[in-house]
Amino acid sequence: MQILNKEKIKKILSSRIEEISSMQIPHFSLLSDIEKSAKRIVKAIENNERIVILGDYDVDGVSSSAIMYLFLKKIYKNFEIVIPNRFIHGYGLNAKILEEIRADLIITVDNGITAFEAAEICKERGIDLIITDHHTPKKMENVKCKMENEKNNSPFSIFNSQFILPNAYAVINPKTSPHFPFKEICGAEVAWYLCAAIKSEMKLNIDLREFLDILVLAIIADVMPLNHLNRTLVNMGLKRLNASKRAFSRVLKRYFSNIKSTNIAFGIAPRLNAAGRMESARVAFEFLISNDENEALELYLELDRLNNLRKETESEILESVEITDDDFILVKGDFHEGVIGIIASRLVHKYNKPAIVFSEKENLKGSGRSLGNIDIFSLISECEDLLEGFGGHKMACGLSIKKENFYFFQKKLNEKIKKYNKDDFFIEDFVLGELKFSEIDLELLDILNDYEPYGEGNPKPKFITKAKIENVRNLKDNHYKLILSQDDIFLPAVIFRYDGEFDEEIKFKFSVEENNYRGREVQLIIEEII
Repeated sequence: MQILNKEKIKKILSSRIEEISSMQIPHFSLLSDIEKSAKRIVKAIENNERIVILGDYDVDGVSSSAIMYLFLKKIYKNFEIVIPNRFIHGYGLNAKILEEIRADLIITVDNGITAFEAAEICKERGIDLIITDHHTPKKMENVKCKMENEKNNSPFSIFNSQFILPNAYAVINPKTSPHFPFKEICGAEVAWYLCAAIKSEMKLNIDLREFLDILVLAIIADVMPLNHLNRTLVNMGLKRLNASKRAFSRVLKRYFSNIKSTNIAFGIAPRLNAAGRMESARVAFEFLISNDENEALELYLELDRLNNLRKETESEILESVEITDDDFILVKGDFHEGVIGIIASRLVHKYNKPAIVFSEKENLKGSGRSLGNIDIFSLISECEDLLEGFGGHKMACGLSIKKENFYFFQKKLNEKIKKYNKDDFFIEDFVLGELKFSEIDLELLDILNDYEPYGEGNPKPKFITKAKIENVRNLKDNHYKLILSQDDIFLPAVIFRYDGEFDEEIKFKFSVEENNYRGREVQLIIEEII
């Protein structure tokens, strides 16, 4: 492992950053069907048609809904935001949620790319459907037989022989847009682009930068690669969020003085997600659109309560889970379906294998997570004949299956995964090298800050070193504050959820953080004692 200094760290970090300027942000017209969609929306506004925006219950879906709401309310009144309840309606646009919707035009945000049945119901009811999504569409080869059987009355529309799409009025998705240069953008970015197209069509004087404080939450929470377009929008969004006067941002700044990408990823996003996981995502939506700081504070405290409940529920399930020795982990039980995705993620990191966790009700509803080079969406696509429905992308998926098909699915999935070799099963820890205490100071902190934001595609740098423990203090709940020494240099460190014993000298993996409690100082965050 290489021994690092500041110059080497700068060289490594600069090599993985690809940026575009704000002037290079791709034009909305590069997204297929977006101009057609904008014209249809403007027509609906001119004719006072009933518009329904249908969102999703995660941060991306709630942020998409909030952006559409805040934009549309400036220009139109006859519209409604509908966010499905995962326990009542299930995911996205489906037959069940359509029973409760009365509309002339439905616009999905962050969902709909596999809503084939719902698209047909919309057609039957005379509702125009515009789908905006970023998830992976079904590929042509996976449904060739279905197409051959339904040549004349197909519920599908074909995109340049690559994808099978719902038979909607329009479908806006970067993955089905050959001219859009960045395929990995989130649902809220697609919704933001749609607002830009409507603005252009109506020649409105609205500054779309005002929504970047919400957009940044979605990009980071949905783990989009922080390069190119995403990096530019996140940098702009963080500045906007920290300077924002919205009620929700003022509340967030009470708890996070200078909001960074890591604050969003590990502090803000889990609370926003907890609403949809545990009860109703409407709480998170109302928090983002609130005009009153006191109301926003009450909503934030409710989000915090739900997040604590989520943690408790998650811990109880993890203690009860039993797994097999298969290459692909599949477990089922009477689990709270709001946390099964998190449980799957925990299992992946514990066993270095992809995992799907099913909540057992009338059918099995599952959420999966992957690792390394294992394409979980491709694998479950190969088992489509056993599934009731599915969606997702390379690293995560959602699916439903009949109980009687579980063991057939388990067997088939573990056969399909054999095409991967051992090197494909890895969790990248992003350790750059060995770093001595003599290199760790405020100058290093400034260098690391220069390459923010960190996240997917630009992971936070981690290092390895050895040091002596001079002092240990238990903060609470197995969280410890340490004073470490190396070559007569002393540095503070924190380690969370540690239940072992400390040796006099430790080798450890760590990141470098800034502590502003008593002025500006460096603090090490110990991730693992090796």
